[in-house]
Amino acid sequence: MTETIALRAAVAADFQTICDLLEANRLPTIDLNPSLPNFFIAEQAGKVAGVMGMDRYGSFGLLRSAATASDYRNQGIAGALAEQVEQAARSQQLTSLYLITNTAEAWFARKGFTKIDRSEVPAVVLQSKEFNGLCPSSSAIMVKPLAR
Repeated sequence: MTETIALRAAVAADFQTICDLLEANRLPTIDLNPSLPNFFIAEQAGKVAGVMGMDRYGSFGLLRSAATASDYRNQGIAGALAEQVEQAARSQQLTSLYLITNTAEAWFARKGFTKIDRSEVPAVVLQSKEFNGLCPSSSAIMVKPLAR
């Protein structure tokens, strides 16, 4: 019998494991807060299967650091993590979730995100390191409004 995947809030002790997974997926880690607020992990038998987090900018969230370990892809883990991040954003009464992606535009579109122009991103979110060099300027920018 296979063990189920469990979702939980990330803690500081997960920092290096999360960085390793993100780096294996060519995602930036240089600006990660080591206490990992608003980050969630999926794990099975003590092994991290996926991670996704959110940085908060005023009343907006920036979904970031979405990665699934290669052995766990196509099992619904990313979708479950996206729901966790969205639930956290809603509980903090954020109005929208933004993201930048190079590879998952179609996947996020299926999750209700729409592609927007950089000029539509709030100034406070544009101050993030993701919008200032960590992510390529050719990346897709997407948003999902959060109903209150």
